[in-house]
Amino acid sequence: MTLKTRTVRSVGWSATLQIARLLMQILISAILARLLTPSDFGLIAMVTVFSSFVAIFSDFGLTSAIIQKKEVSDEALSSTFWISVGLGALLTIALAAFAPLIAAFYSEPRLTPLIVLLSTTFFIASFGNVQSALLTKSMNFKALAVIGICALGISGPISIFLAFSGYGVWSLAWNVVLFTFITVVLTWIYSRWVPHFSLGLQHVKGLLGFGMNLTGFSFVNYFGRNLDNLLIGRFLGPTPLGFYNLAYNLLLFPLSNISDVVGRVMFPALSKIQHDKRIVREAYITSNRHIAAISLPLMMWLVITAPQLVRVVFGMKWVSAIVLVQILAITAAQQSIVANAGWIYLSQGRTDVMLKVSTVATIITAISFAVGLRWGVVGVAIAYTIASYSLAYPLNAVPFRLIDLKVRHFFAYLLPIVLATLIFGVVAFLVRIFLEEFGVTQDVTILVIVTVASLFSYSVLLFVLDRELFTETVRLLGQLRSGQ
Repeated sequence: MTLKTRTVRSVGWSATLQIARLLMQILISAILARLLTPSDFGLIAMVTVFSSFVAIFSDFGLTSAIIQKKEVSDEALSSTFWISVGLGALLTIALAAFAPLIAAFYSEPRLTPLIVLLSTTFFIASFGNVQSALLTKSMNFKALAVIGICALGISGPISIFLAFSGYGVWSLAWNVVLFTFITVVLTWIYSRWVPHFSLGLQHVKGLLGFGMNLTGFSFVNYFGRNLDNLLIGRFLGPTPLGFYNLAYNLLLFPLSNISDVVGRVMFPALSKIQHDKRIVREAYITSNRHIAAISLPLMMWLVITAPQLVRVVFGMKWVSAIVLVQILAITAAQQSIVANAGWIYLSQGRTDVMLKVSTVATIITAISFAVGLRWGVVGVAIAYTIASYSLAYPLNAVPFRLIDLKVRHFFAYLLPIVLATLIFGVVAFLVRIFLEEFGVTQDVTILVIVTVASLFSYSVLLFVLDRELFTETVRLLGQLRSGQ
């Protein structure tokens, strides 16, 4: 089986996972949003700020190095496994020990037992890190799809039952723990790799250079991704953070449910052809054209339909999140493309450059958060959007040099998609205004009509403006469906 064929099949299984998870997450989140309060979600978001920081050091990037390196010995795999388990235990103990201090930082004593429970996920997850990396390296995304769907399918309903039974925020916490445990169990079953009882640091020397730079990048990137939650939680409280977190997670769709579909596959695939820059360049452009063709119109649709979508799916108590969804959708549109530059750094083994670039970007983003906080949670969202677009060019220009790609050439390939998105956005907005002005009051009715109009107008526009991409997309969908 050729690499191209394996890549197409892997994208298919990755897409299957993400679509299934997306639908399940929407359903589970909608039910939980109606059973719980914004404050409950805000409390979990407060914990996530610190647990995300601790997660940076879970394996010092060694499992990602396993994926990037062409050959990895069994001794190196076993050593990485036991290092991961040891770090998992230490991180669980450390986070649990600091729980009272974190609770005091937020002035929220309810956080202490939540943090202790959630800290156990680091020790649990450490037993599946290497196995998951091996499945990714071998591009066995069918197994990863089954694992992810089953874990969510079991943990989600249990979480809903706990919420319905009155356990409040604890239903969200147990959802995370159960999802982690089930994922690890299933990963062992599908991987079939069992570590030896040996540990030799000399076996992982070849992985440490890549891994340590990646850890450094993750450390810096953490602040760019979590400082907004930290500041909002500390100075504005759990309820505003709950609204912001809901909007932010909703806007992760293009990143976690579109870009990641391809990204999970492109990292190991590009690593296999890392020395042929022409092929890497062509693969990167093609992948991002398909991502943009989905993520850009999706974000435009969210901007237009946010009022109806939030009220229908999450309920009236979440209406304060509507404006945040609209603002952050604009941010997510460009991030669904810009964030993919990480594929280049990782596949080319240049995590050192990625660390330097991310340090500068994070400083600028952090300043924007601090400035925006003066105007509340909406101010933070607007400041984040401005900073993201200001950084878009340099964050692409630097990695593009590694594969001899010009920024203007790259964005020229995306121009027809941008034009199609802007035009269909105007059409969708006019349809929504027309319906509201002429007395249509049912949110579901407006949502359905605007969605149908959006799909039709965008499809026609893409066919007219970029027929090649339209044809490629149809052909790719056919290949994914047939498994060829």
